Amino acid sequence: MNWYRQRLLICFIGSLVVHVLVLGCACVVFNPTIFSETSADIYDAGDLSGTYLSEPVREADEKAERVARRYVSKIEFVILKQDVADKLFGRTNIIARQVDDQRAKDARKTLPVIKNPAVMPKLVKRTKIRYPAEAGGETGSVVVCLLVGYNGRPEYASTAESSGNRFLDAAALDGCIDWRFTPAKDSKGRLVRCLVYIPVLVEP
Repeated sequence: MNWYRQRLLICFIGSLVVHVLVLGCACVVFNPTIFSETSADIYDAGDLSGTYLSEPVREADEKAERVARRYVSKIEFVILKQDVADKLFGRTNIIARQVDDQRAKDARKTLPVIKNPAVMPKLVKRTKIRYPAEAGGETGSVVVCLLVGYNGRPEYASTAESSGNRFLDAAALDGCIDWRFTPAKDSKGRLVRCLVYIPVLVEP
């Protein structure tokens, strides 16, 4: 008798599982949106969410909209004469070129310093070193180290070998910074910066 009841219970549970599966499959096949929201439901939910906003939030949004509308309403369009428009356009182009030139100069200042470039800079303008009165009539030779920039202008000067007289050294540095060189170039013909060492005789 117990075996009969167990068998009957197993059959009942199996039948129940089969009916649930069949019903679920039928719902999915004939109504695929049953487990997903439709676009209309989503839009309805979005409309309803506005009603849950607090009063201060809605007031802030309305105030911002009013301010924006007020500024937009103040926009005025002015028709320029052709000559005025040409002048403004020309001035704008000049400013744009100046900005581009400055950016190019700033970029060139960061060019690498090459120790032995393919084309060494050559001295093309040399001014006489002004003899300092504080040197007391002494004569000395100073080896000056110059960092020659991309445009042939020395960016800074330092003493590589002193003459033994600080006034002669200072005079050599002050004079060499005004010298001009041809730009140095690397093996690909690109402008580079490099160091040059020049012996300078400072004499009365």
